[in-house]
Amino acid sequence: MPLNKDHKLPSLQSLAKKLAILYSTTTFSVLLIASGLLYWSVLDHLQKEHQSLLSAKIFELRQYFKDSSLLGETLYSLIDTEHHHSQATHSSAIHPGIPHHIFLRIFDEQGNLLIESSTPQPLPKSLSFPIVDPQDTHSISIIKVNPESDQLFLLGSAWASTVSGKHPRKVLIQALLKLSPDESLLTDFRHTLIAVLIFGVLASALTGFWVTRRGLRPLRQITKTIQNINVQQLNEQLNLEQWPKEIALLANAFNQMLTRLDQSFARLSQFSADLAHELRTPVNNLMGTAEVALSRERSPEEYREILESNIEECGRIARMIDELLFLARAENPKTEINRNIFPIENEFKVITEFYGMLASEQQVEICYQSNQIELYADPSLLRRVLSNLLSNALRYSKANGSITLTATYLADKAVKITITDTGEGIDEALLPHIFDRFFRADKSRQYDRQGSGLGLAIVKSIMDLHGGQVLISSKMGQGSQVNLIFPAPKSK
Repeated sequence: MPLNKDHKLPSLQSLAKKLAILYSTTTFSVLLIASGLLYWSVLDHLQKEHQSLLSAKIFELRQYFKDSSLLGETLYSLIDTEHHHSQATHSSAIHPGIPHHIFLRIFDEQGNLLIESSTPQPLPKSLSFPIVDPQDTHSISIIKVNPESDQLFLLGSAWASTVSGKHPRKVLIQALLKLSPDESLLTDFRHTLIAVLIFGVLASALTGFWVTRRGLRPLRQITKTIQNINVQQLNEQLNLEQWPKEIALLANAFNQMLTRLDQSFARLSQFSADLAHELRTPVNNLMGTAEVALSRERSPEEYREILESNIEECGRIARMIDELLFLARAENPKTEINRNIFPIENEFKVITEFYGMLASEQQVEICYQSNQIELYADPSLLRRVLSNLLSNALRYSKANGSITLTATYLADKAVKITITDTGEGIDEALLPHIFDRFFRADKSRQYDRQGSGLGLAIVKSIMDLHGGQVLISSKMGQGSQVNLIFPAPKSK
C-alpha cells in the first residue's frame, strides 16, 4: 500500500509516556524502599530507647533496695521524686520537647501495694504487667501493650532484694512508660513520608516526561528530514554531526540503507533498460522476417528458412526467460538446494566431454585435474556453473588455446575449483561489473546469438545459494582465471 505524509499510523503509545512511567515507577520503588528503611530505623531506635530507659530505671531502683532498707516515707519520697525527675529529664528521641511519664509502684512478697507514683490521669484497669519469678532477682521482663486503641504502654516487672531490719525481704518493682506521644509523632512521620513519596512520584513523572520529550527532539527532527526524502532523493544523506551519538548511529544506519536502496534502484533501472534492449532485438528480428515474408509470395523453401530463423529467435527469448526465472528463484532467501557429497572427477569428465567437440572445432584443448576431491554441493547446479564458465571461456578463446579445470582442498576443508583459460582476457576496470546482468565486456558482441549476458550472474547466484564465493582475475591478452570456493560441510 503506498504511503504518503497524510497516511495515518495506528494508535501507538508515546515513547515519552512509556519512559516517564518507567522513570516514575523506578523513583517510586526507590523512595518506597528508602522511606520503609528510614521508618523502620526510627521505629527500631525508639523501641530500643524505650526499653533501655525502662530497664535503666528498674535497675537503678533495684540498686537502691539492695544497698538500704527503704520503708515508709523514705520509700514514698524516693518514688515520688523519681517520678517528677523522669517527667523533667526523660524526653522523646524524635521530639525532645515532650517528656516521658514513668509510673512506678512497689509490692511486697504478699502482693500488697507499698507505694506508687501519682498520676494526673488514672491508668487503664486492664493493664497486665509481665509476670516474673520471685526467685529471680536479676532479670527484667518488659512488654508492649495496647489496652486502648489510642494508647500504648511499655510495662516492666522485676524482683529486688532489700534489707528490713535483720532479715532480707523481696519487693516487686513495676514500671510503666506511656508511648502515646511518640506514637503520635510516628503517625505524623508516616504521613510525611507518604506525602514525600506521592510528591516525589509526581515530580519524577513530570520531570521524566519533560526530559524525555527534550531528549527525543533530535529524533523528531530526523523524522521530518526522512519524510522529505523520496525516490528522486535517495542519494541524499543525513548530516551526522548535528545529532547526538545515539541518534547519529540511527542516522548512519539510515544513510547506509539509503545507499543500498539507491544502488538497488539503479540496478533495477539498468536491468529494466538492459532487458528491454535484449528483448527488443529478437522481437524486431521476428517482426522483420515476418514482414519480409508477407511482402510477396515465396517458395516453400524460403518460408522454411524464415520459420527456422524465427524459431531460433524464439528459442533465444525462451532461454532468456528461463534464466531470468532461475535468477528470481535463486535470489529468494527461502530457496533450498539439494546438497550431497560426490567426487568432482565425474562432473569434470561429463562437462569436458560435452564441450569436447565444440572445443576441437575451435582448436582449444580442455583438460582437468580432480585430485580425488569430494565436494559438498548440488550436482545439477554445479554442472550449470561449470557449463556457463566453459561456454564463456570457449567463446573468448583463441585457436591453440587451452582451458584447465582443477580442484583443491583449502585449509578449512573448503573446496576450491579453478577454471583457467588463455583467451582474450578482461580489462581490470570492468571486473567489478562482470557479474551484473546483461553485462558484456566486449561491446562488439553486444548482440550475441549464443549468449544472453546472464551466464555469470547465474554463476554468482548459485555460489551465493551454496554460501560460497566466486572470484575472477584477468589480464588483457593473457586470459582469465575463475575461482569457485565451496564451504566445507557443517559437522552435525
